[in-house]
Amino acid sequence: MRDTKKFKTGLVLSGGAAKGYGHLGVLSAFYEAGFSFDAIAGTSVGAIIGALLADGKHPAEIKEIFDKEKNFSLVKFKWSAGGLLSSTGLKNALKRHITAKNFEELALPLWIAATDLGSGKSVYFNKGELLLPILASCAIPLLFEPIRLNEHLYVDGGLTENLPAAALSGLCERLVGVNVNPVGYVDQVDGWMQSIERVLNIAIHNNVAQSIPLLDVYIEPSQMEKFHLFSIDKGAEMYAIGYQAAKERLKALAEANV
Repeated sequence: MRDTKKFKTGLVLSGGAAKGYGHLGVLSAFYEAGFSFDAIAGTSVGAIIGALLADGKHPAEIKEIFDKEKNFSLVKFKWSAGGLLSSTGLKNALKRHITAKNFEELALPLWIAATDLGSGKSVYFNKGELLLPILASCAIPLLFEPIRLNEHLYVDGGLTENLPAAALSGLCERLVGVNVNPVGYVDQVDGWMQSIERVLNIAIHNNVAQSIPLLDVYIEPSQMEKFHLFSIDKGAEMYAIGYQAAKERLKALAEANV
């Protein structure tokens, strides 16, 4: 008996904070080529973009939102026991730009990955309230306060599953994954902020490797490694890198008749 998948094409988007501009470049190239996606899974900024896509917005619209909101104002400092940065800007921006209040109202099915701080395991959200799971998925450890949801504390999904391909594995005929947070060699690390970022990126890189074999199409723009998580002022450059990487991958797929 032929195995029938629930969805034709699934999309998996990694975390990467401001590097999400790379996602938008990739997606713009795919949309131009006539690709459409039937299900989406995302972590951190991938969850934000995934929610906006699932809410019916085009990549070009999302880029305008990112430009306007300065990548959702992720860097408002707030000294507290739980974290150094406030997610208030992100929360308010999500309310302004996402119409759906829960997963069931989205035009496309969406899975959001977060990390349960108590169990240390990855958790997928795909039903019920939408806003808090997005905030949980974006709560970078040490920088943002954990998000309490259903009596559990959650932090950034990237800590355990930065490319949540497992959420859609077995559900899609074809699974496309984009990782905008590659890790390359660095000569030095300046200051505590970059030290935290480097440690997180190393941990995240290891769990991404486990997700790649689940994908049919994988895109990882290598030039994205030179940017920091909060390189908000480099949005246009990161978008262009993602766009070019996707165009090259699409050309290769066309030549291989995939």
